[in-house]
Amino acid sequence: MKNVRNNYIIAAVTLIILAVSVVFIVRWISSRTIKMDIVKHFTFSNENSLKEWQEKVFKGKVDYAIDEANGDSFVIAKSDKTASALYYKIRLKIDKKPILSWKWNVKKFPHKKGEEDLKDPKQDDFGARVYVIFPSFFFTRTRALEYIWTEKVKEGTISPSPYSKNLQLFVVESGKRENGQMISEERDICKDYIEAFGEAPKNDIGAIAFMTDADSTKSTAEAIYDEIKIGYRKEKNGEE
Repeated sequence: MKNVRNNYIIAAVTLIILAVSVVFIVRWISSRTIKMDIVKHFTFSNENSLKEWQEKVFKGKVDYAIDEANGDSFVIAKSDKTASALYYKIRLKIDKKPILSWKWNVKKFPHKKGEEDLKDPKQDDFGARVYVIFPSFFFTRTRALEYIWTEKVKEGTISPSPYSKNLQLFVVESGKRENGQMISEERDICKDYIEAFGEAPKNDIGAIAFMTDADSTKSTAEAIYDEIKIGYRKEKNGEE
């Protein structure tokens, strides 16, 4: 009995140590986020917040509107067999190490039959997309990074768009969050560009965009976006 009791005590202490360690690790990871000199910050705090953005219609207009819940405001995007993106023109020097961060959550994924395939144009709908665009004097050389939230494709997957190799898709989130919590993202744009295209970007950033669409699948999709920030990596004492 004494040995059993001692084993229980050891197990309990071990669990406590593990719990404390997990908290420490989470806090350490949080402290390692990239520090940024913000050039533009979109808080979507009032009904006029979207007036800064322009809309590009591909097939019918997505309903983008400012909504509020629990004291927080955000953009809610609803697509009913439609595809249109909101974009903001902004020039960011690529040699200054641009960083992009945002919050989002997919409330409803577009309906796709069978296995989700990033290279299938008939499935080229996503609950949420965020773009970084590198325009070129020659349109055919314009490139873009597209961060997507898929329903089934594994996080970390990188794939060319079914329409062009100049558009590279990054799966940064996958699957539904049952609690509806907003997920924060932060991306080192130059690092992602090199990983996607195999070389450093030659052109500066010319725009950012976001979109929810469901036109290819002729279904519906819904997502929320908030706290979009774009800026440069903050350097300390001349070092990253």
